[in-house]
Order: sequence, then structure tokens, then C-alpha cells
Amino acid sequence: MSHELSSAKEQLCSALNRYARVCSSTRDACLNGGQINSISELCTNLVKEANDITSYIQQLEGALTAVQAARNSISKISPISNLPAEILTCIFKLAASGQPCLVQRGYSGKISNIKYPLYPDSLAHVCSFWRRVATNTPNLWTHIDVALDHSLNPGLFARAKVYATRAGQLPLEIHISDPGSEREKARASAIREGKLKPGQPGYDPSHVWHDLHDFQFLASDSVNIKTLEMDLNVHNRYRETYYTMLEYFFDRCKPGVLTKYIARCSPWVYSPFIEPAETPHSDDGALLAVPIRQLDELWLGISSIRINGLFPHWGSKIYHKLVELYIDEGVPNINESELVNILRASPKLQVFHIQVALDELVEDESITRVHLEDLRELSLMIRDDPEAESIPNILRWITTGSKPLQLSLVDTPREVADFCSRANVARLFIWCPGRLASLLNQCRRLETLVLNARDAGTNDLSSILDDDFYDSDGEFGLASKSISPSTTRIDTLYLLWHSVITFEEVKVAVEKYSIQRLLIYYGRLSYQTDAGSIISENTRNIRAKLSTITACPNIEYHPDGYPESWTEDEPYDADGWIRESLRS
Repeated sequence: MSHELSSAKEQLCSALNRYARVCSSTRDACLNGGQINSISELCTNLVKEANDITSYIQQLEGALTAVQAARNSISKISPISNLPAEILTCIFKLAASGQPCLVQRGYSGKISNIKYPLYPDSLAHVCSFWRRVATNTPNLWTHIDVALDHSLNPGLFARAKVYATRAGQLPLEIHISDPGSEREKARASAIREGKLKPGQPGYDPSHVWHDLHDFQFLASDSVNIKTLEMDLNVHNRYRETYYTMLEYFFDRCKPGVLTKYIARCSPWVYSPFIEPAETPHSDDGALLAVPIRQLDELWLGISSIRINGLFPHWGSKIYHKLVELYIDEGVPNINESELVNILRASPKLQVFHIQVALDELVEDESITRVHLEDLRELSLMIRDDPEAESIPNILRWITTGSKPLQLSLVDTPREVADFCSRANVARLFIWCPGRLASLLNQCRRLETLVLNARDAGTNDLSSILDDDFYDSDGEFGLASKSISPSTTRIDTLYLLWHSVITFEEVKVAVEKYSIQRLLIYYGRLSYQTDAGSIISENTRNIRAKLSTITACPNIEYHPDGYPESWTEDEPYDADGWIRESLRS
């Protein structure tokens, strides 16, 4: 196309130059009284030429417009190699941050597999310019993955050394994973079947596979590490390598830089406390050969913890001045007094999640509450609590500031209403909801209420409706009952796993609480027809019937179960349904 344009331009230039010369000669002849054969013929031709020139000018203007439009469109498509290094750096950062790291997680958040990440390595292999930009951008290389006892680890180990060098002095995010060792499974199977006996190599619980030290990639004895994260699929024992690994990194962390400590481990394997060898605390603790002064300085700088294994004793300084604290299933017992001391030591706590029941409850009714001014998330998803005392005992200690609070609970003990009276609860998530009337009276404006009826003894909406809507047999009926609007307003209501919901209940709930958005997952709908009450499983009919509730402008019905892990071999996640609700 460029050649054709150039050829046409050359022909036009040649013809235009010749035409201009002839026109100039004609003008000179007329003005200087030159010899003209036929004046009338010349006049006719000049009139025609003038009109033709006007037409030529219009065509050239059209050509000019076309050329300018083509030029402008092409200028918007610039080769990426023309981008300044600063712009390319921003693009690289977005590409790297938008992908998961090595660890692939199942719905429950636990490690399910590992997959070699695409970025940032591939960015450095496109061309020499990209490689120069990528390798000179230290914060592309700060997240370092190591996979213990896995075929990918030799490559990951070499990669970790390169990353640590390229990151320079920037704080590192160290992520250690154990996706599940085949030889650990084989060892456990051999012991179980009697093929591996006491005294034989490999039987001792402290047995170490001697090729599991490919995590020692740091070139210095003092390194800026801001995050130490572990995802460990523990088969039946905490391997010695885990403790050696902790010693290696704790010994090299610069105090004041490490701010986040995460240890996600298999909850069904008992985890002892990790303790300084200088000052052991418990009779079965795992002792770390790291100076206690180094550990105390490190732990005082940590502000975010998520643990269910490989964690210090509850009296450790690691639990001071926290901003985020997640205590997941699998931790050893924690006493009520120990938990209260942790809360008192972290007055700036913003996020507190706990999934384990308390041990050794405090009998004293006279308590001094802990004020957590900045608390914004409180999750007490404690399901394995036979006495059901942990949630009320925790709530009685806590008072919050005026910031909106997200509260997640199992059931609704009566103490919850008292807590809500001194907290600004904006989002409420309840598994197996009990009676909520007194609680809702304390929450005047709820952005979100999620009622998860899985495992609940009832599937109706009696938890949020008055008793007088139900007869002596517990059947819902309006009769002559008028609907009085509640002083509590609910913007969004989720109904999860209610196997059968009565249409009339839903309609009353919407009108009573001025609900503006209703989402129903996994539930059939019961409604009245001339032939009597029916329970419909027809998705179209259910949606059509719900659409008649005009008081709620946005109603969604999803016939499938809520996206939640529920299998024989994978424990369900206590917070999964909460995360999904927040994303909806």
C-alpha cells in the first residue's frame, strides 16, 4: 500500500508541475498581448479549466482528509517496544499481580495443587528490551515460592536465588508449600501395615529425608522479609524439615520488617507449639534453635497472623499489637483468659476470626471489657463446641468503636443482642440461625443479612418473623394479621440452603424489613394455588412467582447449591459462604 501511494504521488507531482507551467504560460500570453489564434475558443477553455481546477481542489481536500485520518488512526497503535520503560514497568506489575502464585487453592482455601506461575519469568524472555526492564524492576521479584518434597522444587530453588538477587533490598514475601509428599504417604502406609517396624530406618517420628533442604536460598545472614507464609499438607506428622525451615528464616529476618506470619496446615494433625530453646514453655513444644532475643524482636513487629499450626504459645509476644488475627481449626486448646490477654495486648485489632472452642472458661461474671476501637470484622465460626459457650463468652468481653462491623456467627446466643447494642453491626452472617428478633432490634440498619440454614433444624423464616405469624403447629399463616414495618431495615438478604421456603413468608419478610435485594440459593418454593399448597421445583415458576413481590426491586433465585465445599474427603470451609456473599 505504501508503494502504491508513493507511485501515485510521483505521477501526480509530475502532471501537476507540467499543468502549473502551462497555466502560467497562458496567463503571461494573455497579459503581455501575445499571439492568440482563437480568442473565443480560449475563453471557453479557460472557463472550463477554472471549473475543473475547483473540482481538483475538492478531490485533493478529500485526499488530504483521508491521509490525515489514516495517519491519526495509525498513530494510536504504537509498537509496545515504543512505550517508555516506566509505562512498561506498570504493565508488568499489573500482569504479575493479577495471577495466583505457585499454590493453587480449592474452594475451602486449602492448598490443592501447585502450578508453575507464568509471570514474571516469561516477561523477561520476550526480547532484550523487556528483559532489561523486567530485571531492573526489583518489586517484580519479591514473591518467592518454594515447594518442599516436590519435583518442581529444583527449578523453584534456582529461581528463588535469582529472585532474591533481583529484588535487591526490597522486603521479600517467602511462600513455602508442601503439596503432599508421596513418600510420606508410603511411609505412613508401611507403618500402618506393619511393613516398617520400630528400629528400622524411617520409622522414627523425627526421621528426615536428607534431600529436603532446598529452601536455603538466601545469600545473606540478614534479610528484609516482610511475609513468611506456609501452606503445608501435613500427612500424619509435622516433619523436622518444617522446624529447620523456621529456624533458617527466623534467624535471618531483620527485626521490624516481618509483619505477616501465616501457617495453613492440615487441621487433623496435632501441632505442638513452637518455642525458643532457651525458654521452653510446654512439655511437648517444638524447640527452635534461634536466640530468644531475636524471636522476641521479630514477633513484636508482626501485625497480621493466620495460624492453625506452627505457632508460638499463647503467651508469646507475637500476639501483641496485632491488626489481624485468624485462629483456625487445628490449634491446641486456648483458654478464655489466654484469648482475653491477646485481645488486651492488641487494642488496634481490626480483624479477628476464630474457629476453635475455648477451654477453661472464666467463671467470674464481673469482667472488664476489652475496647477494640478499630474492629471491623469479627468472625466466631465455632461449630465444634458441645456446650455452645465459647461464642457468648467471647462476645461478653468485647466492646467496639463506631465503625461499621461485619459479624459472623454460628447460631445466635442471647448474648449476641447485648453485644449488638454496643456495636455498629452493618453486615451479619449467621450459620444455623436461631431467633433473631431481639438481635435485629439492636441493628437498625443492616447492609447485609445472610441466613445459612445448612444443618439447621428448621428451614422457615421464623428466625426473623414474629411468633404470631405461626399457628400452634408452627405453620405459617397470615389470616387477618397485619404487617407492621420493623424499625430495622435490611438492604440485602441472602437465604442459603433453606430446603423449602414459603412464598408468603418471603413476602412478609420483604415488607416488614423493607428489603431491597433478595438472593435465594438452593431452595424450593411453597405457594398457594386453587388446588391447594404446592412445593415447586420449577425454576421458571419460582422466579415468576417471586417477581410478584413488587416491594423488592431486585430478587434473584439460584436453584443450585451455594458454591461451598461439602465432600467426604475435604472439610468444608467455615468462611467460604461469607466470602462468596461479599463478592456477589
